[in-house]
Amino acid sequence: MAGPREGPGARRRVRALSLGLPEIARALICTGPHSQVRAYDAAADNFIVYGPTDRAAVLAEGGRFLACIVSEQTLRPGDGLLPPLCQRA
Repeated sequence: MAGPREGPGARRRVRALSLGLPEIARALICTGPHSQVRAYDAAADNFIVYGPTDRAAVLAEGGRFLACIVSEQTLRPGDGLLPPLCQRA
């Protein structure tokens, strides 16, 4: 995989950082801060509802993980990122 440039024409290999989130955690992050994610528990024959508190816990865990990584190496967002959909004034 080609990575960011370091000088005129230079390229280096980079690795993408995967958080390896389970499905529920990914869904909580993708749905937004005030949403709920419902998952069916076949063993109990009912639904489990995950909400904002669960999402906050996933974000906190991700923050701790990234803090450890940043202490070992520099992270950068990469090239070719899309601009934010909306910006606050």
